[in-house]
Amino acid sequence: MTKVSIYTREHSTRRLTKAKSQTYPMGTIFVLRHGSKWKTLPKTTTTFSEATVAALQLEIALFTGAQQEAPKPATRSPKSDALTLEAARDIYTDNLRTKSERTRHAYGLSLKQFLHSCEDKPLSEITKQDLIDFHHYLKSDGMGDRTIANRVGNVVTFLRHFGIKDITIKVKYVEQKVRAYRPDELKALFGHATEDEWLLFQFFLCSGAREQEVMHAAKEDIDFVDGLFTVRAKDGWKPKDYEERETPLPDFLLDALKDRPSGLLFPTADGSPNGHMLRILKQLVQRAKLAGVWKLHKFRKSYATIQHRDGVDARTIQKRLGHSSLETTLAYLEGEEARSERSRKQVNGAFSMFA
Repeated sequence: MTKVSIYTREHSTRRLTKAKSQTYPMGTIFVLRHGSKWKTLPKTTTTFSEATVAALQLEIALFTGAQQEAPKPATRSPKSDALTLEAARDIYTDNLRTKSERTRHAYGLSLKQFLHSCEDKPLSEITKQDLIDFHHYLKSDGMGDRTIANRVGNVVTFLRHFGIKDITIKVKYVEQKVRAYRPDELKALFGHATEDEWLLFQFFLCSGAREQEVMHAAKEDIDFVDGLFTVRAKDGWKPKDYEERETPLPDFLLDALKDRPSGLLFPTADGSPNGHMLRILKQLVQRAKLAGVWKLHKFRKSYATIQHRDGVDARTIQKRLGHSSLETTLAYLEGEEARSERSRKQVNGAFSMFA
């Protein structure tokens, strides 16, 4: 009988770990392996015991012949030696049609610049020097190291798609520390906001939602009885990792949202998703004469930090933010300000027994 092994995989990664008989957190993905074949179990499989049952069922099916090895579907990934760089780019971008518009744009731009850097040639003739030259090309165009790392990484992923796995370079960059907004900054921001601006950025802050999630948030996503906002798929848009999640909202924000009409909560004048929220934020910051760099994504870090300081555990924050990895959530959490009154009370209480 064919042996079926059980693995776990994190969302949005290909990292597989041999599963053990233990309790796994919600959202864990179980994967079965038999020979060189892999089978991802549905999200309804939430425990190791359920995965074990699925593995045994698959073993029996393989042994009895009830489960036949399905033929591999045809893909548009011909051998690299039969393709030019431009042709391979067209095939790859076509294969990305199921990805988000932002992902397709990022890869499309990176490959366009790479093609401009080294010009069209057979894909099999791409060398490490081409990546080095691409790095210099982007640098001379005034791009920052983080952006260059992303663009080079996109090209490396593209090459691996066509079986070219030995050509890569590492672009180092200094990871910029992004802090959460301070309470005084947020109070000043909301103090200068119009009614619509106040509601928009309160929603960002109190929901911890991503920009795309706020853009597509609708009144029908709000449960006014239980006080929950649900991130769910819409026509033409899917949540990150294709996962829905629920986040509780404070009563004052729910009261303010009750008067909104049906449909999108923050649409443009023609009723479409608003892609200008960052511009609205920057205009408000300028009007309030606030210093520093203001970004929409910093509201998520502020949400996580405020929740954590109020006693919400990291696992719950991870679930509310929709992170597949707890490590990502922990990076969002800021420690208590050393000069704060709360820090003084904490340190006095912790060491008072030795006074």
